[in-house]
Amino acid sequence: MDRSEEPPHAAAARGAVEVSLRRFDLADVDAMMVWASDPQVAAVCRWEPYESTEPLLAYLRDTVLPHPWFRAICVAAAFDGDGGGDDRPVGAVSVSPTADACRAELGYVVARAHWGKGVATAAVKRVVAAVFGEVEGLERVEALVDVRNAASQRVLEKAGFRREAVLRSYCVLKGEVRDMVIYSFISTDPLQPIAPSPAAVRRRAPMEVTLRRFELSDVDAMMAWASDPAVAAFCRWEPYQSTEPLLAYLRDTVLPHPWFRAICLATGAGAGDGDGRPVGAVSLAPTADACRGELGYVVARAHWGKGVATAAVRRAVAAVLGGEVSGLARVEALVDVDNRASQRVVEKAGFRREGVLRRHYWHKGRVRDLVMYSFVSSDQLAEGRAAHY
Repeated sequence: MDRSEEPPHAAAARGAVEVSLRRFDLADVDAMMVWASDPQVAAVCRWEPYESTEPLLAYLRDTVLPHPWFRAICVAAAFDGDGGGDDRPVGAVSVSPTADACRAELGYVVARAHWGKGVATAAVKRVVAAVFGEVEGLERVEALVDVRNAASQRVLEKAGFRREAVLRSYCVLKGEVRDMVIYSFISTDPLQPIAPSPAAVRRRAPMEVTLRRFELSDVDAMMAWASDPAVAAFCRWEPYQSTEPLLAYLRDTVLPHPWFRAICLATGAGAGDGDGRPVGAVSLAPTADACRGELGYVVARAHWGKGVATAAVRRAVAAVLGGEVSGLARVEALVDVDNRASQRVVEKAGFRREGVLRRHYWHKGRVRDLVMYSFVSSDQLAEGRAAHY
């Protein structure tokens, strides 16, 4: 665990550490051995220091790789004094399921060479920024920390976790009954700012989100996501089985629609998507009152969690309230109460949550509650480049 601290002025002089998370592979065993064999690192962990690579390799193969959410912590070379900033893991972080699907337990460990440098804090921030969108039904991430492990408690507090209680005589650790402090981060808590990893910057730099009108020739690109059941789950429409009905929808609904745009990525986005083909759609549908319109959007699953939807929503709001839709004063978004990822999209774009509309509409055989969000003409767009992610 991150067990030591440094003076604030030292951190300021050094600059924010750049941390990235990735999946482990078996080739990581030697890098892991550096810290998994350290008695000081293992002191507040449930496991004992590893004495050879064979049992560690077995742990990687049998526990880490099949784990539902277990990530290697890596640091940028510029922030690593011992040459470890080359995608080798300097620690690990995991989110483990519990008996209740709505909550999971956080665990993390960082090599002693990186204690006091903000690595653990940066990694935990990245976890909570990602995991609620990646683990279905997750509402709460909790962490249990030995009451004497003040450094690890500071990690969680700096990452935005809330201290809830001290659980007395809660567990046996290394043969001793310990008191544990329980911390939590829930899906509605505000995310703390995080420094982008170098890989993320490289991925993001050329990826400009643009909006344009649809054409009939977009039907094949649309089919890639319009046929995906996961994409359609919270949409009113069912997954398309063939291009013919999708082409009819394009021709009869999308093209004559007053404001319906394709979400595209600029050249350089990778995976063949940065060539002007739509990776999603965003629309503003008229309502009974000319002063307001209803926002709708959909993004291909390959681009979930990458900021594409947020960037598209920001750009759409800037356009429709900037004069493209006459008389518009309010953009509203109705989001299923269970669609946490979509709620985060509009919140990051600057929309205000107004309330829950109970039993508001019939959706795929069930009456659903919806969360009402709004963005009015006097609101300020959330910080962030509307054209980039």
